[in-house]
Amino acid sequence: MTQLAMQEYRLIPVANLEPHPDNPRRGDVDVIGESMDENGFYGAVLVHGSRMRTIAGEHLWRGAQDRGLAEEPCALLDVDDERAKKILLADNRTAALGYEDPDALAALLMSLADTGYTDLTDVTRLTAAPDLDEVVGMLGEPTKRDSWVAVRLTVPRPVNAAWNDAVSDWEPAQMLAELLGVEWQWDGEEAA
Repeated sequence: MTQLAMQEYRLIPVANLEPHPDNPRRGDVDVIGESMDENGFYGAVLVHGSRMRTIAGEHLWRGAQDRGLAEEPCALLDVDDERAKKILLADNRTAALGYEDPDALAALLMSLADTGYTDLTDVTRLTAAPDLDEVVGMLGEPTKRDSWVAVRLTVPRPVNAAWNDAVSDWEPAQMLAELLGVEWQWDGEEAA
């Protein structure tokens, strides 16, 4: 049965906190700071109470530092080092697994008067997958001097599901090469 973690909410001086040294997440502190300028500081940073390290909200804490806030709301968690790492990983992973529904995002953005978006085309441009013909056009025709590079794509769940359905009979790399109009080969083999 799920239980509440032991926690205490307090305003803590920003200077008294430090980032968790094992946090693999990298965030855009400038964008977070801009949000603070527009909306104020809201929420709370989760802190490993015995060590005064951020567990969740490190970039919120960094944004508060950049904006010169003296203190910020924190939830001090009474956990051991291992539990702190598990919470840190769970918070990062559960956030990464989420995605935005493009239609709901478009409707939300259009409902705000001062976003600068005047029609649905402007908004959906932010969430639409790139057109592969445009990608090929940007890359140009491959030459003998081109080398193979590893490409990692992060896509929303619905796009990933559609991709998996589309490549059920092919290797994903082979399908991508076909779509991009380039030769496909296994690492170390001659191009087919």
